[in-house]
Amino acid sequence: MHTLRNTLYSITLTAVAVMLAGSITVSAQDLEVPANLQAAIFKKVLGYVKISSPKVTIIHSASGVRAKDELLTNFKNSGIECEAVDEAGAAKASGNVVYLVPGVSAATAKKVEKKFVITCSKDMITDGLAAMAVINAGGKPSLLANMTSIGTAGIEVDPQLFRIAQKVGK
Repeated sequence: MHTLRNTLYSITLTAVAVMLAGSITVSAQDLEVPANLQAAIFKKVLGYVKISSPKVTIIHSASGVRAKDELLTNFKNSGIECEAVDEAGAAKASGNVVYLVPGVSAATAKKVEKKFVITCSKDMITDGLAAMAVINAGGKPSLLANMTSIGTAGIEVDPQLFRIAQKVGK
């Protein structure tokens, strides 16, 4: 637990340094938590989730193409097997983990509700449409876990994960 917390802290400091150096510019359409930081955090999270051979399908809307591209590149660079589909192809998501890019509709999210769904959207996690989310909380990433969504997906999670993730839902 202490090692994971130190790793998340180190990743956070690195991301802040990169943003301060001007390497990452943020606009309204960008992800609130940089894709490289999300990839590193979710790689750690997948170590606590009992899913054999995790494969992530990134589902995006038309407005989320740039975010999808950033996530796809960074997830692959982190060693996470992944693919991307647009909302129309959501029902065909072949990954056992699904990442919902902000802007994806609730109707689309419901098409994949029996999978382990991750996101960076606070609305998706609080509405029970995702199991895990990395959100921006006061300028730093915060990991949220929706207990109801995790249970609905039938996913077993190592209890150690909840030492670093804030629980939402039942």
